[in-house]
Amino acid sequence: MDNLDIFENACKYFLEKMTEFKEILSSKVDSLNNKDWILSKGSTKTCKADETGKKKRCKVGLNYGLKIELSVDDVDIIWNEFSSFFTKTYVENIERISNNEEIARYEFLARSSIGDEIRCTIYLANEWNIPQIGLLGFVAPRYKKNDY
Repeated sequence: MDNLDIFENACKYFLEKMTEFKEILSSKVDSLNNKDWILSKGSTKTCKADETGKKKRCKVGLNYGLKIELSVDDVDIIWNEFSSFFTKTYVENIERISNNEEIARYEFLARSSIGDEIRCTIYLANEWNIPQIGLLGFVAPRYKKNDY
């Protein structure tokens, strides 16, 4: 059994990867250096019981956030780091969603084949946006360790 098949292990893995990525950004983007990101460890949701009576769990709202003004050059650095870093992890399907870039909203997405997701959202300062960066994680449903 893969270690990430267990709910607790997957939650720990994704928090570690998000923290590691946040630290990389802090070293690569000058305006993010030595900033105090706000961490939310999210909440656990319980799925409906399966035919054996066991319930899978998922983690939602795993989040690092920081209100800060970034530049388009910073966004390019963050995208390059995001795609490079997460390609080497369990969430290897990387995508840049460009639909809202004309209004200075940038979104990068990394997904696993079973639905785990890490999303990086950046809002640049303008009349519609509060400048900020956020990393949001979702751990797809899995059984807890004691269910195996």
